[in-house]
Amino acid sequence: MLSIINFVAITSFIGLCNKLRLITWRVTGVENLPPRPQGMVLVCNHIQWHDIPLIGWGLPLSHRPWWLAKVEIVNSLFGRWFTMMQVIPVKRGQRDIQAIDRAADCARNGGVIVIFPEGTRNHTGEMLQGRGGTARIALRGGVPIVPMAIVGTQRKFWFSERTLIIGKPYHPEVREGDATSEKIPANEMSRLTNEIMFKMCELLPVEYHGYYRELMQEYQKQGSH
Repeated sequence: MLSIINFVAITSFIGLCNKLRLITWRVTGVENLPPRPQGMVLVCNHIQWHDIPLIGWGLPLSHRPWWLAKVEIVNSLFGRWFTMMQVIPVKRGQRDIQAIDRAADCARNGGVIVIFPEGTRNHTGEMLQGRGGTARIALRGGVPIVPMAIVGTQRKFWFSERTLIIGKPYHPEVREGDATSEKIPANEMSRLTNEIMFKMCELLPVEYHGYYRELMQEYQKQGSH
């Protein structure tokens, strides 16, 4: 109950700041969110720390999310508060099977999981190379992936203009290996990860594509055939 109260308090504060024009935040595509109690994995580019309150504010209360966050945050002074706010700790820089399993179980049981596939903030707005694990969570959980994107003022919180764009959900499909196990070849996982990043790039201006600029051109050419 306390976690819900905290979530509502934070999003209400963001809403008040928006009304007072201290920030100008928008959200589009809410209608694309799968209906509850369907579990899902929401993926988004990551520019600054305030992407997190923007996403929290932009999602309806029915889709109050779980977050994947580096374990250092959970072990910090405010670790108990972060845990209460539905954070799943992840050990960065290594394959954290326990975190993947926990996130997949959460999604399978109706949880809404927010993941930043870049693994860290890019600061400039230009996309970094995506990291593996996201597709595996969706596949094991048997849930759709919903691509999202953030565009707008990148560095500041106050008086920023930002938009959260929610795209259409899709179900990743495995062409090689077993979707429910570890037996997915590395090249197939790479393809699935690229697919996630391409779906996000489709929601972003070209100048945000970064690492995927040339790859995205090839992807669009293939889609036109």
